[in-house]
Amino acid sequence: MNIIEVKNLSKNFKEKNLFNDFDLEVEENTVHAIIGPNGSGKTSLLRILTGLYKKDSGEVIVKGKYAMLLENDYLYEDKTGFENIKLYGLYFGYELKNYEKYSDLLEITKDLTRKVSTYSKGMKRKLSLLVIVMMNRQIIFLDEATSGVDPISRVEIRKLIKLLKTEGKTIVITSHDLDEIEKVADRVSMLKNGKLLFTKKISEIGGESLEELFIEEGIK
Repeated sequence: MNIIEVKNLSKNFKEKNLFNDFDLEVEENTVHAIIGPNGSGKTSLLRILTGLYKKDSGEVIVKGKYAMLLENDYLYEDKTGFENIKLYGLYFGYELKNYEKYSDLLEITKDLTRKVSTYSKGMKRKLSLLVIVMMNRQIIFLDEATSGVDPISRVEIRKLIKLLKTEGKTIVITSHDLDEIEKVADRVSMLKNGKLLFTKKISEIGGESLEELFIEEGIK
């Protein structure tokens, strides 16, 4: 069953016409990656799906509550990690139970007593992700979740994404890290200039790497 359906989407920005009769389907309880060159429309698409941007025409159906991890981290630097979780819990209405299941997986439990200002980029990213996960939404949008983080943190984030899928979540992720996408995604859609070039199952790609497909499609 599709949990997200986009039909005949059109969206014009002042500087460009990004989407025109754009279609996309995302199956429930899958990890669906959206890739493409800079300016291809990945982040804009997530913002349309979450209502941050208004479509000009077409139909956007999102069948479930969602949370979105933005590309930048919005944390209280002068507060500890745990204080951040607590403050966002008051704002989003989630309880502070079972958070250690996720913080342990992300290897940040012992750091939650420290101020966020002392965190590395990877630790801030993982704390932001922890807040999103605690919201317990059916759909999770991740915009460049592994951008700028170290290899170990990428592995930990990958483990969390896989756990969320086993818990019945649907994860839509944008990323430039094609190797990571191959390891975590079920399906991948490639955009270029607001157009959908393809949607494939990772298992269907065969002997060709995602990077090779990216380069091949990108230069057409």
